[in-house]
Amino acid sequence: MSTAPRRSDRERFRITLLGTGSPRPSLDRHHPAALVQWGQAGHMLVDAGDGVVSQLLAANVPLETVNNVALTHMHWDHILGYPAFVWGSWNLGRLKLTVTGPDGTADMHHRLVESYYREQAEWAIDLGFPRAGFDDIEVRDVSVGWSETVDDCVVDAGPVHHPPMAALAFRFSFGGRSLVVSGDTAKCDALVRFAHGADLFVVDSCAFVPPGDMPPERRRIVERLHEFHATPQECIDMAAAAAVRRVVLTHHLPNIIPEFDASDYAGEVIIGSDLDVIDI
Repeated sequence: MSTAPRRSDRERFRITLLGTGSPRPSLDRHHPAALVQWGQAGHMLVDAGDGVVSQLLAANVPLETVNNVALTHMHWDHILGYPAFVWGSWNLGRLKLTVTGPDGTADMHHRLVESYYREQAEWAIDLGFPRAGFDDIEVRDVSVGWSETVDDCVVDAGPVHHPPMAALAFRFSFGGRSLVVSGDTAKCDALVRFAHGADLFVVDSCAFVPPGDMPPERRRIVERLHEFHATPQECIDMAAAAAVRRVVLTHHLPNIIPEFDASDYAGEVIIGSDLDVIDI
């Protein structure tokens, strides 16, 4: 799916939803990941859940061209594909990589890539692979308030509520337009302020009201999810409070149809699916 009119390459600003699922395995939805692209070459991969490599290829994105990554938090469903991305993109010719995320990002990279795979990387380098793509990876732990301009796009880190994990939202501002990707979050007034006036708001809508016939043990899990994730209705309410133009619901559990009342929201509601391309 693609929404909004196409712009010239210099004006391009879009997000491709690579994974819109949850930790529960599904044939229809991969783990969370999205690619934000702007201008002729600006880009940032946001999260890297399982399947991110195949989804980038399915979206016709050359892996070796992706050299900016932002991770919202370290929960496994958002980073399980990260080592595969590092290796796959290096294997295809990537020579540089900058990775940004909350506290724990550098430690994750050390544990999942550097520590475990260093010996294998040295073997690959001995075969002829360049050191640059593995040795020169820059990994940065940042916090709310971090900001950087990447290829004329301002990228800001903002607050979410996803206890007890350190977690961030990211806002991208380019060409007078803006996009906010929440990562995982419960309803959060600080996130509403961070997202205010955005043209597109991609937000976690994982929580839902369990049906009456749900087994008690599963019901308890679902009810606890609301402590860490927003419901679809709360996402619509946050979008309305933030006066965003369009809201994209993502992080869907299998076989759950989002239920909400958008009568008090003046914008457009999009139910995100894998490989949707949304122009901003």
